[in-house]
Amino acid sequence: MADLTLISCSNLASRTDFTGYVAAVRATTGNNISLVSECKAEICNALWGSGNPDISGIGMIVGYVLGNALGFFFALTLFILPHPYRSADGKYCQKPSLKRLRYVLAQGCNCFYDSAILVSFSIQIASIVMLARLDYGVSANGMGDSTAKITWAVSLLTMLPLMYVAYLPQLLQGSLSDQSSVNQTAKQELRFGLFSICWLFSLYPFYSKMVGYFGPSLIGNGEGQVISDDEWNTIQATCTSNVKGISEQELTAMQFFGVAGSLLLSLCTLLKVIWLGVQRQHENSKLVQRIRTYQLSIGPKLTVPFLVLLPVFAISQIWTILRLRQFQASISKDTGNQNLDYQWSFGQIAAISVFLPVLVECCFRWANGYEDIE
Repeated sequence: MADLTLISCSNLASRTDFTGYVAAVRATTGNNISLVSECKAEICNALWGSGNPDISGIGMIVGYVLGNALGFFFALTLFILPHPYRSADGKYCQKPSLKRLRYVLAQGCNCFYDSAILVSFSIQIASIVMLARLDYGVSANGMGDSTAKITWAVSLLTMLPLMYVAYLPQLLQGSLSDQSSVNQTAKQELRFGLFSICWLFSLYPFYSKMVGYFGPSLIGNGEGQVISDDEWNTIQATCTSNVKGISEQELTAMQFFGVAGSLLLSLCTLLKVIWLGVQRQHENSKLVQRIRTYQLSIGPKLTVPFLVLLPVFAISQIWTILRLRQFQASISKDTGNQNLDYQWSFGQIAAISVFLPVLVECCFRWANGYEDIE
């Protein structure tokens, strides 16, 4: 048994891979896991984390919520407002007031998509770097268990608002000044191309999430597992006995909505990629022509499921982030560690201000009129 007066907890303040960290805990406590309470602050901080302001800081949370709220707002208003119709000479017709409002909203939606793409691309790259360092045992600094789960949720959350424009281009039909069919198609393809790049980068956080939730566990009494259930329960009780832990029901809900949302995202993307490929290779095929006709007829009907499902998944991921953030903050407070999520950083300010051009664009378009939509 380790002498309490000789225990040094400094080497337990950070970790790389989980196996190596358990070995360090055993070495520090002399293989007596019951002594982990002597290093409670260091162990709990290393395993569950004390927040990461560039992932789950206040400004970042506001940015995530604002992005999804704006995406839903533009999609809903453009869906509710009467669509313009083509007259006999091919021009789009509508009441001037509604025509102007749709034009302003469409321009704002275009600007929003550009901003949201930038946010999502940055988040996916950052998620890959942080999760890869954690998954491959390079470093887990700033990436406790709760922060890793938050990163999985953030990766999906920043993709959801992009789906409104990427999959519902009919919402913008007849509302922009540039109505050339060639330019419309090129713009839609550009949007979806940028969306697809972000989706490709989001596959690693999705893979990390699936391994984390359903992969082989290093905790248990079986062969190849590094810490027994009893020993892990001792560590967990030391860190969470005075806080409200994540219940099995909450964890199940986080897993369900996180995995279901990612599967929906990937399924929709793959189907559209396949469809675009088929169209390019067999543009004049009768089957392709029939599918296009069918697509035009059901396109408006597909808007409603998106307007229902995407906010549900967005709310579930926001709840996941806030709940894990609360759990992490409680542990930090109980162990005397500083909760870094309450610190402001340059990244958090940028996460909020990145959507300011949307407001500027809408105000400018409204104040300076609009071009006639041909």
